[in-house]
Amino acid sequence: MAVPSTLRLARTGEVLDLLRRGGAETTADLAAEMGVARSTVTERLEVLFQHGLIVTVGETSGARGRPASRLAFNASAGVTLAAQVGMSGVLMAVTDLAAEVLWYRKVDLDVSKGPEELLRVLDAHFSEALSDLGKQAGRLYGMGIGLAGDLEIAGTAVSWRAFPLADRLRARFECPVLVDRDVNFLALGEHRTSWPDARVFLCLKVGTVIACGLIIDGQVVRGATGLLGEVGHTKVAGEDAPCTCGSTGCLNTVASGMALAAQLNEQGFDVHSAREVSELADRGVLEAVQAVRAAGRQIGEVMAAAINLLNPDVIAVWGYLVDTGDQFLAGMQEAIYKTALPASARAVSLARPPHGDDAGLRGAALTVIEHTLQPEAIDAFVADSAAA
Repeated sequence: MAVPSTLRLARTGEVLDLLRRGGAETTADLAAEMGVARSTVTERLEVLFQHGLIVTVGETSGARGRPASRLAFNASAGVTLAAQVGMSGVLMAVTDLAAEVLWYRKVDLDVSKGPEELLRVLDAHFSEALSDLGKQAGRLYGMGIGLAGDLEIAGTAVSWRAFPLADRLRARFECPVLVDRDVNFLALGEHRTSWPDARVFLCLKVGTVIACGLIIDGQVVRGATGLLGEVGHTKVAGEDAPCTCGSTGCLNTVASGMALAAQLNEQGFDVHSAREVSELADRGVLEAVQAVRAAGRQIGEVMAAAINLLNPDVIAVWGYLVDTGDQFLAGMQEAIYKTALPASARAVSLARPPHGDDAGLRGAALTVIEHTLQPEAIDAFVADSAAA
């Protein structure tokens, strides 16, 4: 009786995972790690070679007997599409399966125009990119889209919540589509590339709005309803300005880039965004420098509560305001040392993320890669291919 192909191909994904993560590099290594015969591993390697997912990268040396072929994951076997959608623009990239950028573009977009306009932009530019890359692109493994927080998008005049963005993109590009908050992708991208050993990692975005992504033991934590990290909606004592969430006195209304721009406008400066506030502070304009430092202190007081609760290893702080010399981070540090539990405050590293804007794109790509290359997904893929 013939063995069903699904059983013969079972654990193919485990073979790829070991090679991709560096857990093995020869047939013998794989057989030992998996506790199976070398012939079993060889059969699965043939399938992975057939799909271009692995390559031979040389031979072992220094051991007795015949040298063995060294195997490796082939990051050029396919691509991902990644996008980070801000309140005023979209960053877009095509990456290989190691999240290395092959194509990059920045597109102006006002999210108040609604999700149909975003869909049009993504369709047009990603289609052009795939056409330009041609055969170099290989198989399209998936798409990751990072969006501003629901509360901020909901503050525009157009309804986003019910729009089937992932479904529409999935039908258009015929691939998995993963949509998440932009700050979650930022956190994942920075954690994987810069602080992989941090057990509790916070990525704080300080731009048009203020939000935070959280990684614990390598996994993104989203909360019961996906609203974890909405620190910008923490109430600030003595403040009563209206917020997009429907409440008043939120941190976003006093310390975000938009709030600082409004404050400086009232003082006679022609600024309208976090970037322009940052540029003004960089030029040494006293009012802008003072506003940025004060914002750092206000945000630091809120983050002190997060430090007491989570005891993080690292808080990476991202955004235009962070680039204004040391004023913003100095303000945060001042408030954290004054407000947080001293032992926890001393244990946390407050840092600028080295990858900046590109971290979110990398996080989106890595999310797709980790989802579509997990062992179960690869087993399903090769089984479907064998049945076709």
